[in-house]
Amino acid sequence: MKIAFFSDTYLPNRDGVVTSILTLRKALEERGHEVFVFCSGSRQAKERNLDDHVFYYTSIPFKPYPDYKIAFFPFFSKGKVKKLGIQLVHSHGIATTGWAAVWAARSLNLPLIATFHTLIPEAVHYVARSDKTKILAKRMAWSYVKFYLKCSNVVIVPSDVIKNILIKHGLEKEIYTIPTGIDVNRFNPGISGEPIRKLLGIKDEYLVLYVGRLVKEKNLDVLIKAAPKVFNNLPNCKFLVVGLGPAREYYKNMIIANNLKDSFILQGYIREGRLAYYYAASDVFAFPSKFETQGLTALEAMACGKPVVGADYLAIKEIVKNGYNGYLFDADDPDDCAEKIIKAINEKSRMRENARKTALDYSVEKCTDKLLKVYEKTINSS
Repeated sequence: MKIAFFSDTYLPNRDGVVTSILTLRKALEERGHEVFVFCSGSRQAKERNLDDHVFYYTSIPFKPYPDYKIAFFPFFSKGKVKKLGIQLVHSHGIATTGWAAVWAARSLNLPLIATFHTLIPEAVHYVARSDKTKILAKRMAWSYVKFYLKCSNVVIVPSDVIKNILIKHGLEKEIYTIPTGIDVNRFNPGISGEPIRKLLGIKDEYLVLYVGRLVKEKNLDVLIKAAPKVFNNLPNCKFLVVGLGPAREYYKNMIIANNLKDSFILQGYIREGRLAYYYAASDVFAFPSKFETQGLTALEAMACGKPVVGADYLAIKEIVKNGYNGYLFDADDPDDCAEKIIKAINEKSRMRENARKTALDYSVEKCTDKLLKVYEKTINSS
């Protein structure tokens, strides 16, 4: 099968959507399918691209979040899609490249599947400042999301909670829940984290890990505010933050202002191949985000046998089961967050195997099986 992915973000960016696309592409190609990626990207990404299955559109940065690019004139991809003999179009974005996917699919009478990765209406703070404009922007964003998704044959979401939100907002479409799969062989409990602990100068201290973009919607404020209470009970504890983003300086200044500089390590970007070793080095994975449609890094941590302490919000509550593979806390309550981190650290050995079992249900193999069934059904019914 020849499949065209369309996305508003791709390498060299690193985020959940890019991880999902890379994982799906690799899994599909390993099964003999051919995947082509049409995406936004910088001029440098376009010039340095050596992958003949990836096509970058000329793009400009989205000013409120420069890592994201807005593609110019992506509709010319129709001819390329036809020439490649594409059989199915799979859109992973709802901006200009998403509309290029719609145009190509409709013009060539191809089935179109749209995966709704990101709760765009919950990110209106990037373009709206006052409470009134945020309310208006959110309504407009939901209208836009529904209008776009209605153009597809089928909608895919990574979790049931997102499916229910779309239904609640009036989307009348066939919706399938298919999470992005986790490579449970690469992320496994047998990996040693000692080299990373040695590198970071961590000996006997407990290590609480966060991996993800540093943006306001990830809610790291709560984790930082929870830290002093954690130290009151477990003074030999440190926090490791892995990731980059526009809010890095904001969080760095917050850590300094709360006299936590010696207790927090801001590691920055880690190459994908080394990430499993950082999970292995930790005792507990903390995930305070209020923006997750799935929570890939939480599942990666679980695959490494680490309990997850997550905000009781959106998709994370589908993954984390209290006392079984981690704990949920009130997303706006630092004291509750601290309490659950302490409990998870004290009970980590008991929850290690359960965390791994949870991750196995999200293996790449199982998720790819589900996706291919939807692909085949959509093609056959188009």
